This record gives sequence, C-alpha cells and structure tokens, in this order.
Amino acid sequence: MLVIISDLHLTDGTSGETIDEKAFRIFRNRLSDMAYDASWRLDDQKNQYYKPVEQIDILLLGDIIDMIRSEQWNHAVDSILPWTNNRGDDFYANIRTIADGVLKRNEKSFRILKGFAEGDIKIPAMMTEASETEKNQQKIQYHASAEKVSPKVNIYYMVGNHDWFLYIDDPRMHAIRNDIIDALGLANEKDKPFPYYPFENDGLFDTQQAHRVYAIHGDEFDETNCQDSGRDGSSVGDVVVIRLLNEIPKQIEKQIRRYPQGRVGTEADIQEFVKELREIDNLRPYSLAPDWIAQVLEEYELDPQFINDSIRDALREMISSFVDTPLIAANKSIDIVMRIARFFLGKHFSISDLASIINHFSLSKDDFESYKEYARKLSNEDIGQDKDFFVMGHTHYPEIVPLSSYMEDGHKRGKIYINSGTWRALHKRGVYDNSFISYKTMTIVAFYKPDERGARSFEFWTGSLA
Repeated sequence: MLVIISDLHLTDGTSGETIDEKAFRIFRNRLSDMAYDASWRLDDQKNQYYKPVEQIDILLLGDIIDMIRSEQWNHAVDSILPWTNNRGDDFYANIRTIADGVLKRNEKSFRILKGFAEGDIKIPAMMTEASETEKNQQKIQYHASAEKVSPKVNIYYMVGNHDWFLYIDDPRMHAIRNDIIDALGLANEKDKPFPYYPFENDGLFDTQQAHRVYAIHGDEFDETNCQDSGRDGSSVGDVVVIRLLNEIPKQIEKQIRRYPQGRVGTEADIQEFVKELREIDNLRPYSLAPDWIAQVLEEYELDPQFINDSIRDALREMISSFVDTPLIAANKSIDIVMRIARFFLGKHFSISDLASIINHFSLSKDDFESYKEYARKLSNEDIGQDKDFFVMGHTHYPEIVPLSSYMEDGHKRGKIYINSGTWRALHKRGVYDNSFISYKTMTIVAFYKPDERGARSFEFWTGSLA
C-alpha cells in the first residue's frame, strides 16, 4: 500500500495561512480506513478474506516544508539568498533558521505524522464470519477482533521547488535534514540529500516499482520553477516569491505608515489588511495578485487614495529590486514585461490597472494547468514502460486523466496520470465576476498491490472545507 500527498506548503508562520493539525487528524483517520480496506483480499477463486496489510509506504511528494515562503528572506544580504553563487556558513545558517521555524510552528502536525511510523495506525488483527442468524437478522457479515495490529509505516520525503534546499549535497545540510527526519519520523537515510527522483532512494524506488507508480514532484516541467542548472539550485520562481509575493505585505504596510495615524484607517484595519495581503501566495495563478489586492482594498475602511498611492510606490520599489536580480535579468521576456509594468506605474496609475497590464502582456497562465502531456511523454519513455500510474504535484490542481490502455498477459491495463493536488487554503476567482471565494482543500492518493484492497489498484480522495 502506497499513499501519496504533496504541496502542504507548511511555513514558519510569516506568510499566508497553512493547513493545521486538524488536517493531519483527518489524514490519520482516512489512512486507518484505507489500511483496513487494503487488508481485504481475494483468493484465486475471487473469494474475499481478511489479512492485515503488513506495510504502508507514505510518500511526501515535495513542497511539504516550505523554505521559500518566509519573511526571513526579506531584506536578506545577497550572500544568503537562494540564488547566491557563494554558499557560505551564513547561507546554511539562514536555511537552518527557516527550517527550525517551520518545525516549531507545525510541531503538532508533525507529531501526528511521526505517530504513523510509531504505530498509531491500528487495524483489527482478524475478522471472524458472523453466524447465519446475525447475517439474516442483524445484517452483520463479520466481527472484528478486539486485538489490533499496527502495519509497518515508512514515510519518504521527495523534494520539490519550495524545499529544494534539502537536495543540496553539502555536509552543512546534514544536521538540518536529520532534524527533519526525526521530527517527521521519516524513512529517509540520514546524512544524505533527500531524493528528487525515485531511483535516488532504494526503498522509495522499490515501493514505486511494486505499485507500478512513477511519482515526481513535477516542477521539472515548469521552466519558471526549475532551471537547467539542476534541482539543487534556485529558479525564477524563487525570485517571484521572495522579491514580490513575500515583499508585497511588508512594503505596502511600510508605505501606509508614512501617513499620519488615522488618515488611512485604524491600527486594527491596517493589521487585517496586511494579513489578507499575505494570502497572495495562495492564489492560482499568481497573476491574480493585483485583483486580490484590489478586492481586499474594497473590503476595509481605509482611505483608497492613500492606500492606492502606497501600493503603487511599494510595487515600483519591488519591481526595481525584482528586475535587478541576476536570474531575472537573464530572462529577457520577464525582464521586459516587468520594466514595462514599472513604467506604467505612474502618479495616477491604480492597482486595478496593473492587473490589466499583467494580463495584456500574457504573464497569466491558464486557471487550470494540467501536466497530462508530460505524463504521456513519461509513459512512452523507458522509465514508464512498466508503470500504470504517473503521479505529480506542483500545479495544486487535483485530477485523474486516463491516458491509454494496453494488454498484458491477456488482461487489459490502463495508464493514468494523477495529480496529488495540495493541502492549503485556496482563493479562486469567480467565473462570472472578479470576486474571490476561499476554501481549504486536501487530496490523498493511494495505490495497492494486486493482493490488496480486493484487487483494486488505486484510490483518490479530494475534499474541501469552507
């Protein structure tokens, strides 16, 4: 039994809202039910019988500990920024500070997760068939034994584009990774980089093979978030988050406070306004940020002229810093668009107009981004020839896409692309206006060996909570 989740984006608390321990309690309950269901088998004559599942492998498919969405990067010196070419002790010390902050803030959640590896998932040791009277009168088929057993649980962590630091092969990262292994109860090897590809960890590779699964985070298909230099290096996406998305709340608050107290609203109004701005990174796509800011502005009793001036001045300053970053300067298309946007941020320019400019210059991606074409490509390569399932995260859009079918040993089999979605708050724009509706979401994907779950091969759960 292999269970995959991804894109939890748990932070140190200095950015937008994240999923809390209640989601992990739901996960624990769901996992216990799945383990029980996996214990029901079929014999050669298709008769059902119960045998407790021996092992559960859980794969955290990247972007679990979010090391990019932290205000720890704000105004940091160049030598510790993700894209620095000179990684000294201060670079690793800053990563340590962020990682420790994430572990501390999410301690309750990680304690629940670690409990899985320590025996907290319990299922009946055996099931006995009910009597004919019970079957007929009480509609009871089986009785669960009072004795419980705990399957062996292995938790593997693969990196994505917001936790790629864990892939750096440097001894100064070992202690950081080892603390994460201890806090989450991981099966990853200590003093080694976390894997980015399945073949980089033997246990991870074996469980994917056994379940006919090929799972990767998926950022390698996103040129903004994975550069040619490799996954142990920074990307344009890091600059977008750190120089723009992380900076927007702080810079706007700084500009607002230039005005006399009371001219723009009460202290409580300002604090709530800035808190809402921190939710920008929960938007999909990011280009909706100006529309989100415009809506937040309308919801609070703040002087629109002063606020608009503050936003304009903050954006001009941030865009200047953004385009001067080496990774952005090397990307001519982004550089040109952002310089044009800065030019148009004139004295009478509004935040709503910025949204129009971004859309006009095609910085937006489609509201729904699928990686089915990349999954199809993988299915045709050597690594995908013996796989039925191609699993990715990264996009935050959960989906199941049947790709093709084939015959094997006289049986029809299918190749399927599955996206593991996200666990976080989402703010989605209405299809008939520019308003936003918010809800939390979580997705769980499970795969079973042929003798598990009544010969069913996969299970997919996604849910939302207002």
